[in-house]
Amino acid sequence: MMSRTRRLVGALALLGGFAAFAPATAQTTVLKYSNWLPAGQAMRVEVIEPWIAEVEKATQGRVKIDTLPKVVGTLPAQFDVARDGQADLVVFIPGYTPNRFDILEVLQMPFISDNPEVLAPIADRFYRKHLASYGEFKGVHPLSVYVVSPGQLFNAKRPLRSIADFKGLKFRSPQPSATQALTLLGAVPVNKPVSETYELLSSGVLDGTLMPPESIPAFKLNDQVNYATIVPGAIYNTVLVLGINEDKWKSLRAEDRDAIMRISGEAFAARIGQAYAKGDRAAFDGLRKAGKTVEVLPEPALAEMKKVLQPVEKDWIEKARKKGVADPQKLLAQVRAEVAAANGGK
Repeated sequence: MMSRTRRLVGALALLGGFAAFAPATAQTTVLKYSNWLPAGQAMRVEVIEPWIAEVEKATQGRVKIDTLPKVVGTLPAQFDVARDGQADLVVFIPGYTPNRFDILEVLQMPFISDNPEVLAPIADRFYRKHLASYGEFKGVHPLSVYVVSPGQLFNAKRPLRSIADFKGLKFRSPQPSATQALTLLGAVPVNKPVSETYELLSSGVLDGTLMPPESIPAFKLNDQVNYATIVPGAIYNTVLVLGINEDKWKSLRAEDRDAIMRISGEAFAARIGQAYAKGDRAAFDGLRKAGKTVEVLPEPALAEMKKVLQPVEKDWIEKARKKGVADPQKLLAQVRAEVAAANGGK
């Protein structure tokens, strides 16, 4: 009996030894995503939701993303939400907090580009090569830096065919360079996030909005605007960032960080640009079918606008210099050169 007991104890000890060398089951990390994008919106449906599924697949299930039932905090506060760990993953808009991400505004200057398929991937590449070293996103790791469609002009009052037509119109502005541009054009800028646009237009607080065309139907604004004015080259672009809490990012396995970055960065930005370009075409078609006026700003007015808006660029150069950029003009020239190269030298 004693012999059998000893053999059993020995066998159990041996099994325990094998177990000590068996690989541990990889633990799943669940990232909390604070979403503010409405159902059906292009960025959400065509890029972010597929990317969420890709993250789980690319990490073999070790990293999953849980979209929270409602946005954490306010839309302008999303950077802080991620930095402070209230959520792990956010999309934030640097322009919603003026005087905080001044150097990044180089990508938002007037007449940089009106094509998101070109500028969106350039934005991520340019940020990593030229802007990341300034540390404006401390505490949040940028998974992708990109632009959506450039803001175009939509209003309920009148067609915009000359600079004089802007006078007195109250326009929503999403970021500092757009606010300055509207002021220079004689309009009245109202700084509000996109989520408040419908209420402000429907109540008459606003006459119009600067907004990516795709966002007009996405935020149910078709009935609130009668006139769309397309500015060739665009008055401004808006940078957005898909960001993750820095400490949470560092806690992931190196191989999972590598896998996530392979499907983020410039690749993610390129998909955003494609989705918005398609959404813009559909948005303008929808407005035309609804009997709205869609016009390109006439060439004489465009030429005058370029002169009127020159202070936007000059003032950014001064801001950037104060934030430690040795040669802001060179930085701006580099952006324009990359866009020209992507456009075949045009």
